[in-house]
Amino acid sequence: MNTHTTGPLDKADASVSRPPPASDAPRRRLTQRLSYALMLSCLTLGAAGAGCSGLFGGGEDGETNGGDDTGALDQGCADNVEFFKANLWDPIMSSKCTVCHTDTGLAKGTRMVFDTSGTDEALQANFEAVRDMAAIQVNGESALLLRPSGRHPDGHAGGALVPFQSEEYVAFEKFVNRVNLGVGCEEQPTACEPGMVSGQRVLRRMARVEFDRTVADLLGVDTTGYILPTDANVEGFDNNADALMYAGTDVQLMRDAAEDIAARVIEAPGSLIPCEVETGDDACATAFFESFGRRAFRRPLTQEDRTRYMDLYRSVKADEGFAMGIQSMIAAALQSPYFLYRPELGAVAQDGTYQLLPHEIASQLSYMIWSSMPDDELLSKAESGELATPAVISAEVDRMMQDPRAEAGVLRFFKTWLQLSAKPSKDMAAYPEYTEAIRQAIEKETAAFVRHLIREGSGSLNEMYTANYSYVNPELASFYGLEAPGGAADQDGMTRVDLTGSNRMGLLTLGSVLSTHAHAAESSPVHRGKFVREQLLCQPLPPPPAGLDVKPPQPDPTKSTRERFFEHSNNEACGSCHSLIDGIGFGFEHFDGVGRYRDSDDGHPVDASGNIVGAPSTSGEFDGTGELAQKLAQSPDAQACFTLQWLRFGFGAMDQAELSCMAEQITGQLGPENLTVAGVIKAIAQSPRFTKRLAEAATDPDPGEDPGDTEPSGTDNGPAPTNSDFDIKETVDSVWDGGGCKSVTVTNEGEAKALWEVTLAVDGTPTDVWNAKTETVNAGVKFSGVEWNAEVNPGASASFGFCWRE
Repeated sequence: MNTHTTGPLDKADASVSRPPPASDAPRRRLTQRLSYALMLSCLTLGAAGAGCSGLFGGGEDGETNGGDDTGALDQGCADNVEFFKANLWDPIMSSKCTVCHTDTGLAKGTRMVFDTSGTDEALQANFEAVRDMAAIQVNGESALLLRPSGRHPDGHAGGALVPFQSEEYVAFEKFVNRVNLGVGCEEQPTACEPGMVSGQRVLRRMARVEFDRTVADLLGVDTTGYILPTDANVEGFDNNADALMYAGTDVQLMRDAAEDIAARVIEAPGSLIPCEVETGDDACATAFFESFGRRAFRRPLTQEDRTRYMDLYRSVKADEGFAMGIQSMIAAALQSPYFLYRPELGAVAQDGTYQLLPHEIASQLSYMIWSSMPDDELLSKAESGELATPAVISAEVDRMMQDPRAEAGVLRFFKTWLQLSAKPSKDMAAYPEYTEAIRQAIEKETAAFVRHLIREGSGSLNEMYTANYSYVNPELASFYGLEAPGGAADQDGMTRVDLTGSNRMGLLTLGSVLSTHAHAAESSPVHRGKFVREQLLCQPLPPPPAGLDVKPPQPDPTKSTRERFFEHSNNEACGSCHSLIDGIGFGFEHFDGVGRYRDSDDGHPVDASGNIVGAPSTSGEFDGTGELAQKLAQSPDAQACFTLQWLRFGFGAMDQAELSCMAEQITGQLGPENLTVAGVIKAIAQSPRFTKRLAEAATDPDPGEDPGDTEPSGTDNGPAPTNSDFDIKETVDSVWDGGGCKSVTVTNEGEAKALWEVTLAVDGTPTDVWNAKTETVNAGVKFSGVEWNAEVNPGASASFGFCWRE
């Protein structure tokens, strides 16, 4: 085919804006997680005392790390305590900071020790502790802002955990201004009010799995083997709105794919084209585009759409015939931003918010539940205006959950939530029985478990954790040491088996969970404890301290895995972090690295007693995965986390304060008995954020400001050039099984101020990045500066760092 079709950046679809770059503040302010800011910050510094003594400046000795104990305390807003509760404590600090900052936590010797009893006296005491920290000044700025944002003169061992000027940073900044200056008293404490509209307008690029399923539903073409741009993974999720963009050679990959897909459709058009391609005419082409275009763009067609695509069809048809004209229309549509991106832009409402359009709401629903495009019924409801009330949206959720596509969509959530997307790598010398057939059977077990949960089961969180059933085939039953199953097998050859008395229960003992969160040749209390802490309790851990060797302890035939890892965690430099992880992971020790039950570990009796610390509603002892499962099923922490994970998945965002608020509200509204997959999805779909968004923050200059008074950055009153002459120095800070951390220094060796960007080969996926923005490119990962370090003077340096997982 000689005709070049339009692509994601081509003029044909120029009226649709692409997502702004990562430096665009209004859109990005809600994209980083405060959970890294204050929660567990002490852990990044190693031992408990050392780790917390410098947090925000000042340990138990009163030192302020170069700052002055200046600044008045609480300068005048009458509702400061209420503001603290609504904007800091409830949505952020009560769940994110209490891991360390309690009288029994790792930060018990610091200035900031919280009371989690929930009384009015406790709230007042917590407010005073944070207010006192806000008053500590370092070079004229509050330590409460400098430390977690990475701008403290002494640095921050955990990196820039709260991006400067992010939404989370702004919340703390407002608090500092209130208590130190008495500024902002007119702003009401509304962070966690029920029914609050939150979230910015965005364009969301389809993730790879969404592209594959959409093309299959739209055209009946299987694209799973195509080479397409890689999706960035953000905390296990592949659909983060801010991480998904096309750049560079991605455009050519999409063009190649679109043209190949279009050619395959023409080869076997089936009923897609309402006439024979050999005898087709303009009327047939018009009818085809009316149907195909509406479904591809997931919205009503405009006259501009019709004119543009019919003109393309006619120009190609004139030289190459009807079939090639239709083929060019399909290829062009598959490269259009209207197809590749999901707009959630809306139309401005009278109250200044943006009401999402019906077809935008329809797409949100379909991609949250099906990971694919809306069907004709959903599109019709959007076009008729019916999809405008919570009642109709609720009814559509019920209908869509009964569709077979919901099984694949919900399974995708479970695989991202439980971090099961990667194929476990196992040492076949250690586990010769773990064959490819067994691995595939374990994968099918997870799919059958989820399918039953939402079809025949209750779909509840309690059933997920405590189910006394699973699905196996004869080979997997033998591998697990279970009796061969009886009864009829499902479409994948899996049969339900009763687990009563088998020491297996619910999702914690699924073979996929146990084998994924383990080492290649042994079990791993660290991997499993970290998994529970981060994915099931939503308490992310920061990267290990720089320079610390965190490789697992060497095998020792005289000791069990628990004994070896206990010595590892008993090390002073490691113990502060591992006391939060290993106590949970030890509870899994009855299961080896591929998910088989055992009473002994290489001849040593298994001790599966465990302990959870630092989780407000879940702390305490347990013995084995059964008791741990019961504990998590009843835990408000785990219940709110399950809701929060669905919010992250549904909105393609990480846990801003607003999402944490929504999680608490939805969880409380449903109650433990109604906390089901369908119930959470329905509550999200009926929330204000699902149908309304906020306007972007104003970016235009103040009308009263003289533009001539402000000199642009760079030299000669122009923008600074990008990448002058930079020397790049990489330092490996730590390496562990499956990942590591690096720090990087870029030094400007040129003669002019310049913006820096560096592309590095990364042996895996970056999971934590500080002092830099990232973009995945074909050559690796491109790092570039953030607001405070993007421009580097001649001879000066900028530093950043990152951790990665294989």
